[in-house]
Amino acid sequence: MEQLRYDTLSLNDLVRFAQTNLGISVGRSTISRVLNEFGMTSYTLPKKPKLTSAQRKDRVSWCTGHLDWSIDDWSKVIFSDESSFELINRHNKIYIRRYRYDQHRLEKSQPRTHKGGGLGMWGCLTNHGVGNLVFYQGSIDSSKYIELLDSNLSSAFNRFPVSDRTGAILQQDNAKIHTSKKTLTYMKNKRIKLLSWPANSTRCLPLYIHKKNRCVTLLLAYERMIEFKNDKGVL
Repeated sequence: MEQLRYDTLSLNDLVRFAQTNLGISVGRSTISRVLNEFGMTSYTLPKKPKLTSAQRKDRVSWCTGHLDWSIDDWSKVIFSDESSFELINRHNKIYIRRYRYDQHRLEKSQPRTHKGGGLGMWGCLTNHGVGNLVFYQGSIDSSKYIELLDSNLSSAFNRFPVSDRTGAILQQDNAKIHTSKKTLTYMKNKRIKLLSWPANSTRCLPLYIHKKNRCVTLLLAYERMIEFKNDKGVL
């Protein structure tokens, strides 16, 4: 059983293995029942970024550099991100039932396009409230991203008290439209402070905790930073 612990063999593969190597004729249900009795269950392997040694060091350095940040420090951050959704060229499968020899079985199909058919969404939030939620068609480049920020980032800054707006920090990942020379020049000219972000790093998701009628922004990653500090491991 220990050999099967980290194996990716399916039930059909295990049936063939038992017949070929052990000379035992068993069915899928029997193998599934035996595995369950040993407490072995199947699950989908999680997807994680493939990190280089340098990227691992950068992530650890980023975490240790922010371990001592207080709630007030994190409250200065404007968390932002964008996502794209395929409306036409979706990857999911649509199943339909047809008789095998039905002459019209191929008349139904999923529409596909070589380009387009996508919807993008950008949003931001702060400890003091959420900013605008913006929808856009198709892909987004640096020029479009700058235009988006120019029209909507102020909605997040305006959530801060006037005295705290100069200390606000924008968080964004390392997408090309965020790190392009054109975008960075725009940030510099607008005097927008950026939160450093390690390359190929996971998303920074904010967690809201309501306490004394106050919405405090924390990082889910903060718990992992504490674990790193205690275990001295590598994230």
